[in-house]
Amino acid sequence: MTLPPRPEVRRPMPWSFPEGRTLVLDNGLRVITHDLPGQYVVSAGLLLDVPLTSEPPDKEGVAILTASTLTEGTLDHPGTSFTEAVEACGAVMEATVGHSHAHVLVDVPGAHLGTAVGLLAEAILQPELSDADVERHRQLHAAHLEQQLATGAGRANHVLRRALIDPAHRASRAKLGLPGSLDGLTGADVRAHHAATHGPEGSVLVLSGDFDHAVFDDVVAAFGSWGNPARVRAPHEVPTGRPPGAWLVDRPGSVQADIRWGWFTIDRTDPRWPDLQIASNALGGAYLSRLNRVLREEKGFSYGVSLVNSPLRSGGWTYTHGSFRNEVVGDALALMPGLLDVATDPVTPDEVARARDYLTGTTPLRYATAAGVTGGVLGLTAAGLEVDHVGQQLAGYARATPESASAAAAGLIDTAAGSLVVVGDAGVLEPQLRAAGWDPTVVAPGAWI
Repeated sequence: MTLPPRPEVRRPMPWSFPEGRTLVLDNGLRVITHDLPGQYVVSAGLLLDVPLTSEPPDKEGVAILTASTLTEGTLDHPGTSFTEAVEACGAVMEATVGHSHAHVLVDVPGAHLGTAVGLLAEAILQPELSDADVERHRQLHAAHLEQQLATGAGRANHVLRRALIDPAHRASRAKLGLPGSLDGLTGADVRAHHAATHGPEGSVLVLSGDFDHAVFDDVVAAFGSWGNPARVRAPHEVPTGRPPGAWLVDRPGSVQADIRWGWFTIDRTDPRWPDLQIASNALGGAYLSRLNRVLREEKGFSYGVSLVNSPLRSGGWTYTHGSFRNEVVGDALALMPGLLDVATDPVTPDEVARARDYLTGTTPLRYATAAGVTGGVLGLTAAGLEVDHVGQQLAGYARATPESASAAAAGLIDTAAGSLVVVGDAGVLEPQLRAAGWDPTVVAPGAWI
């Protein structure tokens, strides 16, 4: 049997982020549109310049309660009638917050975009924010935080943020705050937060998809009267790192340990960002990266080990994460520094090529839909970036070399230091950590650092 010749696989065509058009309403609201022919489900997103620094210190968590209740009812559509109006035009609406922003997203068939824009404006300009809705979401978020902290991985993630970022900064605490932060928050707190923080200045409305541009009339009609002269814009903080340390969070009876080892590093505005991304992919971002190949495939210590970059608007952190059987924790910790030591074992040309192919190949996929484009623009805007950052980052990947990637990783990932968080049975794990060269502070169950 004669097989046909293997088809030639050509390199993909050059790709760039879809171009957008910008207009600014008289009240300062910036509107960005991206025409995407064939994307008949349009994605609209409104970013609000409401960082978590806008929360009063004794009311952390009020921002996420505000976002959660924005879409529960409005003055014109109280209670469930708002949800019914959203569903009637075939739309899906949700709101959330990040450390540097809040945003509301709507996906809707293009034919009903005008109606959806009007409902989006209702949610922002005249939300009901009833006591009952606020209390229900307070209970839901409190239960969610409790659930996160009940797992080894969830507790490790919360403690790592605290371990890497100076506690003086809001970024050192999750969006939900610390355990107990949500206790006592009321509808009055949420309504006060909304009145003090939500306004058009600094806000951005993004529309992506295949739609009739007559919708601009709907945008102006819906948002043109929006204003909030009493609003005070909160500053975007510039967090600083915390001195390295080691914490062993006791979880008696656990048969595995969740390990996080991290460093306070950089955000996406740093010129080293593309090189750090390349190096991180080679060290722990791909299935056959150094960490996963040795600790999972060769040693069988874990189901998977990764190295992740988590940028903030300013600064960020890079960290390893994985779950390990109790009896191998010490061996795993002893191996990790060598696997990340690019000063001794630099990133190779083959590792750079594989990382570049992956990062450049997956970038267009992230922005292949209207929702991807809108979400991407909102994410970049929240980070203080413009959409041309996507192209700049791709160019940075293309320029990366083994030398530049190794230099970025060596300068930011100090394998002789960093902060270690281990969640597991302290009685079993403490001797192993000390044998591996760490001097951990043992944190009692339910306690915080």
